[in-house]
Amino acid sequence: MPNYTYACTKHGEFTLNQSMNENHDYAVCPDCNQDAKRVFVPFNTSKIDSKLKRRIESGQEPKVVSHDKLPNKPKQQNTHNRPWMV
Repeated sequence: MPNYTYACTKHGEFTLNQSMNENHDYAVCPDCNQDAKRVFVPFNTSKIDSKLKRRIESGQEPKVVSHDKLPNKPKQQNTHNRPWMV
């Protein structure tokens, strides 16, 4: 279940773990029982390992391959289509 963040006018922001089927526009503040409006907060990626974060960010970029790293084209051997014409 995802976490949703809400902002209460008296107590500030709080986060609730809710089902995706519920209404997420408003929630009840756990301290004062008043309606709190939902706040959209980007997910936290600062705790991800830097190598993994870089790999995720560069995952959509196309790979650049130099001509030297391309596989060699196999040499075609001389094959005769008509073996009786050797």
